[in-house]
Amino acid sequence: MNSKGPIIVKHLPERQSKLHRGLFLDEIKDLVGKSHRPRLIVDLSGCPQIKPETIDLLLECVEEVEHADGRVSVAVPNAETAVILELTQLTSVLDTFPTVFEAMGEDSLPLLSAASETGAQLAA
Repeated sequence: MNSKGPIIVKHLPERQSKLHRGLFLDEIKDLVGKSHRPRLIVDLSGCPQIKPETIDLLLECVEEVEHADGRVSVAVPNAETAVILELTQLTSVLDTFPTVFEAMGEDSLPLLSAASETGAQLAA
């Protein structure tokens, strides 16, 4: 029996309206609810600026994933965003990597990916 769960890759929506945030978080809850020990990788490459709302959303993701005994990582190609994550101490509750590929590392397990702006799920 494998103790590791699936890797879930989500692209953070560029639009951070309440609706988009709600849809994004609902999809996270749905995916995580069906998994044990998931690894959520949030791709921030489409997010040129990190706003307080983005930080709140990432913290909500961490909370949801931790309920399933999982871990959250972020792909942060922008050095400025990486510094903000460090200054806000988010790096203490999530792992940061420069790319999604590096975040996946050697944990090549079942992959769930989302490509749409609102994060529609695609099984890869």
